[in-house]
Amino acid sequence: MNKRPTTILCVLSAVLALTTACGQGRAGTAVPKGDDAATYVGVKFETAMNKLQETIGDQRDVTSESGAYFRFDEKYVRSTISSARTGSPEGRVSRQRSQKNPDDSIDWYTPADGPVEYVYLGPAYKSLAPTPWVSMLKSEAGLTIPCAWVGIITACKMADAIAVSYNADKKVVKGAKSLPDKRIELTADVPFGKFIERRVEILPPSISGGITDEMKKAPVRTTVSLNSDGTLNQIVMDAKIEGNGHKIELRYDFRFTGKASTQDLPKLPDASQITVLPDKAAKDDFNRRFNELKGV
Repeated sequence: MNKRPTTILCVLSAVLALTTACGQGRAGTAVPKGDDAATYVGVKFETAMNKLQETIGDQRDVTSESGAYFRFDEKYVRSTISSARTGSPEGRVSRQRSQKNPDDSIDWYTPADGPVEYVYLGPAYKSLAPTPWVSMLKSEAGLTIPCAWVGIITACKMADAIAVSYNADKKVVKGAKSLPDKRIELTADVPFGKFIERRVEILPPSISGGITDEMKKAPVRTTVSLNSDGTLNQIVMDAKIEGNGHKIELRYDFRFTGKASTQDLPKLPDASQITVLPDKAAKDDFNRRFNELKGV
């Protein structure tokens, strides 16, 4: 994943800055739309650029869910990720499920303590190891770069696409309004080309080759929702696009769903049910074979 931490921080800081401006209004009060909204939110961006406020990766002791649906003519992918992170030091788990193929499931578990993390293999991946569980050295990126963790990677990519789009054209912002309970909602039209560029979905050449420059200009309606305390609640991206004889439909969403506890983390089985990958070379080989099965 190509990452631009600064842009991710900026978009979320900007959105969070709206809480101060809008949160005091009456529930349901709209702030400017269209060109006026771009100007209004732009002022908030200027204020927020030099501030490091809460980001997606800062939230702790939370559960979350994300969904991905992308259809290109008759080809499609549809999957979900549910995750939890809790404790200090932190334990994390993410559970990936395909709604297209029930056998395509895999869980990633990083305990708070120790040098290893674990993978639980669904039926589609049983050829990767002789046991249902695999252990390997913890990913350094996953420990030090919040957005490298699969549990929130979708949200980070969507946030990055919003930021890059805004930096290229302030008029992508279409509206901002206050909601009941002092919640805030921001809407923007992110160009489909930025959705692709920021790898919200990684498209194979067989699909990306059929997408024209004109199709890349099509808007992806994006909604960012905040709780009353300014924390992120949900990001949704939604679009239907036609061109070059093709039809595209997409919907991506991420939301925090509640408070996590140790009860959300899995229990490890007996050691006889765990295949140990002893070093980085073994882990790299496992990841290579995993990506081959995924078709990446």
